[in-house]
Amino acid sequence: MTSLIEIQREADQLSEEERAGLTAHLLATLSSPPLGPDDAEADRRDLELDSGAVKAISHNEFLRQVGRS
Repeated sequence: MTSLIEIQREADQLSEEERAGLTAHLLATLSSPPLGPDDAEADRRDLELDSGAVKAISHNEFLRQVGRS
């Protein structure tokens, strides 16, 4: 049987498009896919940014604020 390390090494050799397809396939096979924002949440956040209700910050500022700078 192929080990996980061998599978990971082979996956590293795939093109970006192939890795994205493999990722989508693996996520679809999970009984409880990871939760994250859905389309409605993304739309709501876009509206907040567009309206000026919230202010965007840079990635570096985000890292600083969460204590990872």
